[in-house]
Amino acid sequence: MTVNAAQPGAAAVTPGDGEIHYLVLADRAVPYLLARVHWPDVAQAISAGYPDWLDDIGLFDLPYDPNAVPVSFTQAASVAAAWGRKLGTEPAANVPSFIRRMPANWSDMTPGERRAFGLEPADRRRLPVRRLRRIRASQATISALAPVAALGNGHASGSAPAPESDVAERRHQVRVRVDGRGHIRSGQSTVSAALVDLSEGGMSCVLPDAPLIRTPGQELGGPFLLEGEAAGSRICIAAPGWISWILDSSSGTHFGVTFGDLNGGEVEGVHRFQVTAGSRRGQR
Repeated sequence: MTVNAAQPGAAAVTPGDGEIHYLVLADRAVPYLLARVHWPDVAQAISAGYPDWLDDIGLFDLPYDPNAVPVSFTQAASVAAAWGRKLGTEPAANVPSFIRRMPANWSDMTPGERRAFGLEPADRRRLPVRRLRRIRASQATISALAPVAALGNGHASGSAPAPESDVAERRHQVRVRVDGRGHIRSGQSTVSAALVDLSEGGMSCVLPDAPLIRTPGQELGGPFLLEGEAAGSRICIAAPGWISWILDSSSGTHFGVTFGDLNGGEVEGVHRFQVTAGSRRGQR
C-alpha cells in the first residue's frame, strides 16, 4: 500500500518497512484525532473524548485524506500526552475494534463514527474578548513601529535583539510572548525548543544548542506542533517553514522560524494559542 507523495498531506505507508506512521486530524489547528498506521497490521486511533486505543481498518484510508497531517513520533507523543496517554513505540494489543462503512471518509464522518471515537461537536467558544482586543490593538501599534524600536525588543533576558531581517515581519504580525515548546521537524529528526513568541507569520525559539538548526534559509518541511505550558493547549500547523535568523548567546541558540501560508483555520488556531499560552511577560 502506498500513497501518492504529491498529494497534500499524504504520508507514505509501505508494507514491510517496519515503521509506524502517525497522523493527526485537526480543527482550527487543534488536534482532535491521533492515529498510528502500518499496513497491514496496525490501524489504531485515540481522541480527547476516547483516549483508549481503538482498532479501525478504515484508518488505512486516512493517509489518503488531504486533511490528515503526518507527524513525527515526538509530535504524536505530545498530542497523546495532552489526552493522558503515554505513547509507546509498539501498538496496543487486545484493543476493541470498530466496524465501519467502507471506504472510510474522514472528511465527512457519520454520527456513529464520531460517537465511536468520542468526537463531540467542535468547541467553538469565542476567545476572551479583553485579550482578543489587546491583540488587535497591538496589531495597529506594531504596524507603526519604526525598525529601530522593533530592534530594541530582545527575545529573552540578556539575549541579543532580533536581526533586521525579522523586523519587517514583526511590523505586520502581532507577536505574543508565549510559554511552551515547539516540536519542529527537520528532515527525519524532530527538534524540541522552548517557545519565546508567536505570530501568524512565525515564531522565535531558543535551544541550549542547535545541532539541527544550521543556517538561515534552512527549509523546514513542517508540520509544527506547539504545546503551551500552563494551559496544556496544543496546535498543529501543517504549513512548511524555514529558518529566518540565528543568534548564539550565553543563554543558548536563539532562532526565528517563518511559516509558509496558513489557512484560515490555522490562523484562528494561532490566535487561540496566543491567548491560552500567552506569557505574563506580555506581547509586542
